[in-house]
This record gives sequence, C-alpha cells and structure tokens, in this order.
Amino acid sequence: MKNEFKKEIIEKYLKANKISKTEFCKLCGISLCTLGKIMNNKNYRLKALFKIAKVLKTQIYQMFSED
Repeated sequence: MKNEFKKEIIEKYLKANKISKTEFCKLCGISLCTLGKIMNNKNYRLKALFKIAKVLKTQIYQMFSED
C-alpha cells in the first residue's frame, strides 16, 4: 500500500491560473527542485507539503491517492 502524491492537483492549478512551475514555486516558497521531488514521489520535507497546501487551499491528505 503506497500513497502517491496526486500531481494532477498541481497541474490543474497551473493551467487554471496560467502560471509556470517556477512562478508556482515562488508562491509556495519552495525550490523548483523540491517541486520536482514531490511530483516524482522522491524524498522531500513535509514542510514543503504544508506550503503547497496553503497555496492550493486544500488539506494535505487530499493531495495523496488512497490506494
């Protein structure tokens, strides 16, 4: 049972607001490298998820699949 990050949430946000990944990272206060790690389900810090959730106005548990 592996919970994976739903990268579609960020992709939809980028399209809806017509911004780049770089601009999104500036909004969140994270690096582009960190965003890449999150999108690819690599090792990242939990604090970055809180920053993203704040910008997306969502809860962290909603950003993961329920497999």
